[in-house]
Amino acid sequence: MKKHIFSVAILALVVTLTTFTSCRKPKTEDNTPAKEGLYLGIIGFNQELYTMPLGLLNQDTKHNFENFVDGLTMQDGTILYHAVNTGLNSLAKAKVPENLINVSVVTFTDGLDQGSIALSDYNSSSEYLSAVNTRITNELIGGNHISAYSIGVRGSDMDDIESFRNNLNKLSSDPAHNVFEVNNMSEASEKFAQIAQQLYNQSTFYNVTLKLPVQDNNTLIRFTFDNVSNAATSQCYIEGTYIRNNGLAQLTDIHYVGLECMSGYTITGASESIFNVFSFKNLTDLSGNQISTDNVSQWKWNESTQNWNINSEFSQSHNTEIVNEYKSAMIMLVLDCSNSLSNDFTNMKTAANGFIETLSGNYNGR
Repeated sequence: MKKHIFSVAILALVVTLTTFTSCRKPKTEDNTPAKEGLYLGIIGFNQELYTMPLGLLNQDTKHNFENFVDGLTMQDGTILYHAVNTGLNSLAKAKVPENLINVSVVTFTDGLDQGSIALSDYNSSSEYLSAVNTRITNELIGGNHISAYSIGVRGSDMDDIESFRNNLNKLSSDPAHNVFEVNNMSEASEKFAQIAQQLYNQSTFYNVTLKLPVQDNNTLIRFTFDNVSNAATSQCYIEGTYIRNNGLAQLTDIHYVGLECMSGYTITGASESIFNVFSFKNLTDLSGNQISTDNVSQWKWNESTQNWNINSEFSQSHNTEIVNEYKSAMIMLVLDCSNSLSNDFTNMKTAANGFIETLSGNYNGR
């Protein structure tokens, strides 16, 4: 009788636990976007990996990344492919900001891969390299293609130059423009700085607003930026036809000379009293640098005289404004820490910290 009562009690307990388990709500996935800003991760490699997870980089946090780089140490081994692949994994798993516009991997090495295949299921080193290249070429992170850069300084013991260069090409997304084979760490430092500035430019929009009085329909307007006394001689200008319909003002058939802009060829203006304000998204020079409005002038075409007439009341201080719009970026820095660097190891860390400094300075306060 006692045995029967015990069995019933056990059965009741199982039923209760099953019911309780089935009533629990499943965990909901957190789809909240990451905070906007610049995210940096660092991977050092030799026979091991040393990782600094992706985190926000700005003036307040830069010392954490710089201290990590300063703490890197040399050992034998060069698990190059494994390091880049691990960096790609980190980017792929990361929660991304809504305004993410740039995902990059920057790899520095002075030699060939040694040991990555032992940490993988691939049958050869070339197969592993090919797989990493396929990821760089095809994967999307937050809807963005990966921009991969490689910097290479050939070590003193490097005799297989063809394989070294093949590595640099395969670990980049654009071998024609994103591969930098340099002769020494001084040149490597320059490339680190160049890439850092390029990544910043890709993530920063220079939005320029220009304000002019309401015009007659079909007035040809030109804004010059190169301090000319005659609009016809300008080599840096925006030109468009002003159209106004039912209170809505537009610049149409816009031409950009010496400039690049993301706003396209028709822009609708906002009304401000007797003025229209036109905003040009990411207006830069042809090299992607911020355009200055110090010398901007506004002109309109006089059909009867066949000349440009300047608007003498147009003021650089009152009729123009530059508003920087920052987009989010995720960057993985992959650094060779093998013994073959020898005395260049300290210089490599200095170059890497310069890379961090450039980015954190530009993203100050974000």
